Amino acid sequence: MNFRTILLGTAACALFVAPALAQDASSARPNHHHHVDSVASRLDRMEHLIEEQQAEIRQLKAERGMPPGSGGAVSAGATAAAVPTAQPEVTAAQFEALQNQVYEQSAATKNQAIVTLGAKTKGRPIISSADGKWTFFPRIDVMGDWAAYDPGKTGVATDSVLKQSGENFRRAQIGFQGTFAGDFAYKFLYDFGGTNGDETYQAYFNNGNTKISSTGAGSGPHIKEAWLAYKGILDPITFQVGALPTPANLSDMTASDDLLFNERPSPAQIDRGLAADDGRDSVGFWGNGDIWYASGFFTGDTVGKGDLIAPGSGQEAVVGRFALAPWYDPTTNFNVHLGVNATDVIHPQESTVWNGTTNVTGTFISLSDRPELRVDNVSFLNTGSIAAQSAFEWGVEGAASWGPLMVEGENFWYNIDRIPGSGKSNPNFGGWYVEGSWVLTGEPHKYSMATASYLRPSPADPFNPAQGDWGAFEVASRYSSTDLEYHAGQADAVYGGKQNIFSVGLNWYPIDPVKVMLDWEDINLTDIGGLTTQSTDKNGHFTDISTRVQVTF
Repeated sequence: MNFRTILLGTAACALFVAPALAQDASSARPNHHHHVDSVASRLDRMEHLIEEQQAEIRQLKAERGMPPGSGGAVSAGATAAAVPTAQPEVTAAQFEALQNQVYEQSAATKNQAIVTLGAKTKGRPIISSADGKWTFFPRIDVMGDWAAYDPGKTGVATDSVLKQSGENFRRAQIGFQGTFAGDFAYKFLYDFGGTNGDETYQAYFNNGNTKISSTGAGSGPHIKEAWLAYKGILDPITFQVGALPTPANLSDMTASDDLLFNERPSPAQIDRGLAADDGRDSVGFWGNGDIWYASGFFTGDTVGKGDLIAPGSGQEAVVGRFALAPWYDPTTNFNVHLGVNATDVIHPQESTVWNGTTNVTGTFISLSDRPELRVDNVSFLNTGSIAAQSAFEWGVEGAASWGPLMVEGENFWYNIDRIPGSGKSNPNFGGWYVEGSWVLTGEPHKYSMATASYLRPSPADPFNPAQGDWGAFEVASRYSSTDLEYHAGQADAVYGGKQNIFSVGLNWYPIDPVKVMLDWEDINLTDIGGLTTQSTDKNGHFTDISTRVQVTF
């Protein structure tokens, strides 16, 4: 065999291996019509390159005074090994057979699943196809709370006394999430937690079954999310249907594991409870661009909350939100958020309530919330069941961040349209809050345009005492004010009460999946369930301290 044959064989082997090493999934398999010509052309080019390299080697040896064929100080064995040996010629058929093997190996590699686990996934294992179009990963969100109360003046309206202390698995969510075929997404999440399981959907019967009332949606074990979404040709809009936490406001779209405090502020939670909240039957669209976010959903009842007693229809509502982030500098984390939101309860759910004299079946709206902590079940803010044909809420949002600093706030207005002919005016209520934080270790609360909300900080130096690393630390503060009182002292009065809460907190993020919180609250209550008079005290005040340990990925 001559030297040309050797070079052709070597070049052919290189060509066999090159496609496998490149692992280019997007390369198309060549057609048979042009295959032989392509092989010959590529071999000619390879031969030409090798000849040029041989000439350069000979020139370098001549410049160094080395005789042709000399390799310097080499062993006899190496010299012998350098002697060309006969190599068989590679035919086009052999070349095609070997190349087919390469294609088969490439296809097998393409179909293999990839498991990702690390800092980029925040400790969450993600299983995906090689092209990333099919993904699956588990979701776990566990939060354990403990709290102690300094009663002060409590139970002023409900004849209830707060616990001295207690604990609660606030959330114990287990599920899975992923994508398929690239354009579809899915999620299922079941929550085994809640306020000691005392708020599952049920009816209470008292005094020989003569007084009947229903609790409505609670936070006992329930389906939190079970939905399907499609983007595809709608991009950047996504269509979503199922049971989900419908986007309602800025605080609502901040994930529970990203909150600054144990609970959302009462004004935002009251809005959330009108027609959004966890596990709400919803269908609608959402989307975002570089500086905008928008969503609109038609919603019904929460999963498991049917007509508890009345045989009538469920709730029907429309929930919408729009937000802009016109200024954002990722280098300094400077961001400004502006937004509006609205909820229109077109048809409240039909239920049966006790009006003080008899059981009444109809459509009712009730606004209530506990004092931004869920270890005790007592709700002081409560309008009671208002016979209504519809309800409307709207709110404004504002937030900003700069480096490790972040501040946000919202203002809400709630309006209820009573049943015509009641002879009473339509009540309106309101509430607002402002909260902020400073991450002492310098990490930012990054802004997500996909949800138009802020994410929790990711520790730059995860917990590692051996190296002197302790994670990220943050201090936070909040003030919220809620007024559910209307026309006090008049015939159409609603005594839902007034609540003002001042909170401070310390948050520790040792590693991405773990968060430890320590909160203190000062709660002031006014006219809870009625006016305060000389003979009745409807006001109250108490403080509490709470801690939470959460693991989420």
